[in-house]
Amino acid sequence: MEIEVLEKTENSIKFKVKGGSQSILNFLKAEADSVQSVSFAGFALEHPLDKSSTFVIRTVNKDVDKVFKKVIDKALDDVKDAKKQMLGLFK
Repeated sequence: MEIEVLEKTENSIKFKVKGGSQSILNFLKAEADSVQSVSFAGFALEHPLDKSSTFVIRTVNKDVDKVFKKVIDKALDDVKDAKKQMLGLFK
């Protein structure tokens, strides 16, 4: 997966994801939607045959760097928790 920042302001970031799965982007969107400072999060496929998408996240008067880091940290914590619970099934 390759990520390229297309636009960035104090309150928003737009980046292109090449070769990524829609599943990852759906998960990231859901995580962003659960963070109070996020006013919008979404992505669009550029073309059905192309594995590229454009992802946008906007914040409400907050530094997008800090908010997006919070979203990523939350996503990572949720994945770690899910891994722990799933591995517990095999004991």
